[in-house]
Amino acid sequence: MVAFSGNAFAEMEREVWEWAQGPTLDIVHNSVEWVAGEGVMLARLSPEKNVAAGMVAKDDLGLRVPLTDGDVSLGVSEWVSNNPNVFGRNFIVDLGQDRAITRVRVLPGQTAINQPEYFVRGYRLEAAGTNDSDLWRILAEARDNINLTIDTSTDSTWSVRDRDQNDVFRRGRFVRLTITRQDRSNWVALGEIEVFAVGYEIEGLLTGQLSTSGPVNVGRVHWEVSVPEGTAFQLASAPGADVIPWQAIHTMENGELFAGQEPVEVVAWRGQMFTSEPFATPTWQRVEIEYDRRLVASSVVGSVLPVTVSRGEETEVTYRLEIEVSSEDYGVDLVRLSGVAMSVQEVLINGRALNAGQDYTTSLDIVAQETRLALDGNNRVEDDAVIEVIGNVRLLADSNVIRPMLGNAGQSVDDGYTNWQNGHNPLAISQISAQGEPGDLVGQLQLSQRVFSPYLDEQVSFDFVVSRLSNPTDVLLSVYNLNGNRVRQHVQYGAARNYQMAWDGRDENARIVEPGIYLFEIEVRGGGVEGMRRGTCVVAY
Repeated sequence: MVAFSGNAFAEMEREVWEWAQGPTLDIVHNSVEWVAGEGVMLARLSPEKNVAAGMVAKDDLGLRVPLTDGDVSLGVSEWVSNNPNVFGRNFIVDLGQDRAITRVRVLPGQTAINQPEYFVRGYRLEAAGTNDSDLWRILAEARDNINLTIDTSTDSTWSVRDRDQNDVFRRGRFVRLTITRQDRSNWVALGEIEVFAVGYEIEGLLTGQLSTSGPVNVGRVHWEVSVPEGTAFQLASAPGADVIPWQAIHTMENGELFAGQEPVEVVAWRGQMFTSEPFATPTWQRVEIEYDRRLVASSVVGSVLPVTVSRGEETEVTYRLEIEVSSEDYGVDLVRLSGVAMSVQEVLINGRALNAGQDYTTSLDIVAQETRLALDGNNRVEDDAVIEVIGNVRLLADSNVIRPMLGNAGQSVDDGYTNWQNGHNPLAISQISAQGEPGDLVGQLQLSQRVFSPYLDEQVSFDFVVSRLSNPTDVLLSVYNLNGNRVRQHVQYGAARNYQMAWDGRDENARIVEPGIYLFEIEVRGGGVEGMRRGTCVVAY
């Protein structure tokens, strides 16, 4: 671990973890390994690891069977035929993704252990891949089996061999056991189907933490990783040493700003590696966390009133920021409210109203659902203060959480980017609930004009509202000609809110389309019939 430090009041510091010399002792890792000169990659599978453990197993009737639970106990963790008619019965284990299979072992159930005559007299083992699940390839078979435990490595029944007759792997996701012989006097009791493979683990992780010995404003997080086809890498970071659950933490983009509450003294990070290819793995070289010891403000707590509004109705709200600023802080001249697009009507500092356009400017991003406020230098907050932002909102989602962030123009110059400092936003006071009967999933559709001419640089705008959408998804505007061919598509990502999209009469290659009637379709992905609106517009000369 190497730290680079500059002037505590002017330059950003950074902490860097390099894997060239191997992970340090304070790094927690699971299912990964370090390769000298390369970095950290997924660990190679142990020859004794059963990759079928905990996976789904079903019989030929489509019913789940307890043959992958790691237990062969009487009744609850075994499959018993209850009659001798077992010829043709089969069982399929889904490994979740393709594996390079080298061995299969079938353990008897406890009933067969107690009564050894209840074993499989003949069997066939096959595998099929993810992309060809109906094409079964032979792994091993024995028409006259005498073993209570079937083990393809010791019974020499493995059918997949190279030209030198050495056993080799078979790629497959599904493993099928078929009983090919029966004894009219005996049942069959199966306990477990185990599958072994070569290649890499399908998932691994490293976790660590940055301790700064004092409060900091965390900036960008960077990393270096090679990601071959069929593999993936994700990194998340969060304040504090104990992060539970990690699944609830935002996965970052490379170079993205830290999203947790600030200031902090400990930042936890977690890198995850994935593969869907047996012999492919990401390789992770380094991770770097930037931070400012000089804060924008010592603390900020945001709250909003009212906390309940009528759904879809324009309502005036007041967002209040209680800011503490010390003499060592940058001070606040930039405010960012994430989670709401507010038409700002008034701004007050300690009860004093500011002049719009002179003392401050505002902007809003409907797509990102953000409101930004920039104070002029004379109104920079350099002591403890209360900022009130009053404006109108139109909310459609059930729950709308507003997150405050503070910035400083001088810090932006010093560091080369605005290191937004995330404030404290207790849900009880920073969340607005929209109540009332939700409207149509896609509603209030209005076109600026139905007939327009791209030859005159005209376009048609589509204004509409998406309601009843809790989780963000893609909202698409698609335009088709009368032959049903799509000529243009626009996509916005978001939740319940007002949307505005436009078509300029050009195709995907920026060429003006032929004059005539065109069909448009607005779709909320995953919304089914309710999430779709259709209509026509006309391109004219």
